[in-house]
Amino acid sequence: MSVTTGRNVVVVGTQWGDEGKGKLVDWLTESA
Repeated sequence: MSVTTGRNVVVVGTQWGDEGKGKLVDWLTESA
């Protein structure tokens, strides 16, 4: 789950682990 507000992106979901969140953040920041 992620919440996007303007250019601020908050990633929620510790069950993915750090690697999974890192990949998600990379993907989200490409489109920001």
